[in-house]
Amino acid sequence: MLCWELCLTLLLWARPARTIPSTNVKITHAFPLQLPEPGLPVTCPLFWTEFEGHCYRFFPLNRTWAEADLYCAEFSNGLKSAKLTSVHSWEENVFVYDLVNSRIPGIPTDIWIGLHDRRQEGTLEWTDGSNYGYSYWDGNQPDDGIHRIPEEEDCVEIWYRQNSGETHTQAVNNAYTHRQSIMHTHKQAVNKHK
Repeated sequence: MLCWELCLTLLLWARPARTIPSTNVKITHAFPLQLPEPGLPVTCPLFWTEFEGHCYRFFPLNRTWAEADLYCAEFSNGLKSAKLTSVHSWEENVFVYDLVNSRIPGIPTDIWIGLHDRRQEGTLEWTDGSNYGYSYWDGNQPDDGIHRIPEEEDCVEIWYRQNSGETHTQAVNNAYTHRQSIMHTHKQAVNKHK
């Protein structure tokens, strides 16, 4: 009943004023909108996976770091947009590794995460504004491109190899920076805006 009333209202609102037919529609009873009660668990949307109060989703689309970061902004929970994921513990690192591995088992891949030093060289920060503290760098990382490539390495990816999940820096402008990405957002309804 509520859906029909709302649909009718939206339909009438969407039509130009001069084409609204005269009618004797009378709403006698409108049901209150049912919102979840505070304290009840909120689940993640379809295709998103929950871990410690956040919803995560792996996107097997090859993009540059900047493109992946912008793509995340298209997903919103109404208050905040999704971000390339931040990793703050060994458990979260394992979760992210397992999430990616469950989508593309046994296939080595590199995944963009939200860690970067694009604003100030040598000062790592997360795109979601959380504090940088936990790290699981590969043995000689971060190297910022020293002795490897001439460009700076400002963006961070996770290398996924068998029994790995280490992070290393990657050049933003390098032709080989099209990677898949993983994003997260707070655990609420996520809507895609276009």
